[in-house]
Amino acid sequence: MNITGFTQEQKQALFDLLIVGMYADHNLVSAEDARIQKVLDAFQFQSDYERQTFSDAAFTRASRQTGSPETIRACVTQMAGHFPARDIRRRVYDILDDLLTSDGRVTSEESQLLSATREVFQL
Repeated sequence: MNITGFTQEQKQALFDLLIVGMYADHNLVSAEDARIQKVLDAFQFQSDYERQTFSDAAFTRASRQTGSPETIRACVTQMAGHFPARDIRRRVYDILDDLLTSDGRVTSEESQLLSATREVFQL
């Protein structure tokens, strides 16, 4: 996973989007959790406390964004503003796709999220 050059704000937006992806189908699986842990590892936090605080805040924010397809689309639209460059948007999409396909299947809700992300990110 390549997050080189991401600002702290972009890392937060990426992680929020990934959490929305985890909750999109209302079915959390260990493969997705493992991917989330890899993302957190890539962020290289100074302490376990900092890592946990970052993660907890993201789960709190993202859990409010999974109520309906419209809510999820609005969330993706908001996230897109944090990724102005096409190459960064592509990397974010690829990381999201990797997360959602990590369990070997993509649900209709996850597919809708990927489709909305491709459209909003103009990929």
